[in-house]
Amino acid sequence: MKASKALGCALVLAGAWQIAAPFVLAVNAAPWAAQAVLLGVVWAAFGLWIGGSGRGDVVKLLGWLAALLGLWALAAPALLGYARVFPALLNDVLVGFVVMVLGAWAAYNAPDDQPAPQPVAHH
Repeated sequence: MKASKALGCALVLAGAWQIAAPFVLAVNAAPWAAQAVLLGVVWAAFGLWIGGSGRGDVVKLLGWLAALLGLWALAAPALLGYARVFPALLNDVLVGFVVMVLGAWAAYNAPDDQPAPQPVAHH
């Protein structure tokens, strides 16, 4: 449970950075800025959900989805045509890799869901 909260917080921070990056780095590359903000919002939402959920199935699903979006961030510079914009490229490679690792770690280490205890019938 503690690990899920820590990973959730780390995803929120990565998402917050990704939202702020186009403005902080002052890069005027429209495809990058739009996808960076969108990815940041999704990652932050996943992080909040992972951190607030004690359910292993939720942590596992959102962890793998975050990791897949991290993979997208690695490929996006080439696919969206901003690979020559070095700050955007470097940001997406670094943050995408970190989120891939965090998401996979969250999914792999998701808590096992324990079945709810059954009420005991008294006669």
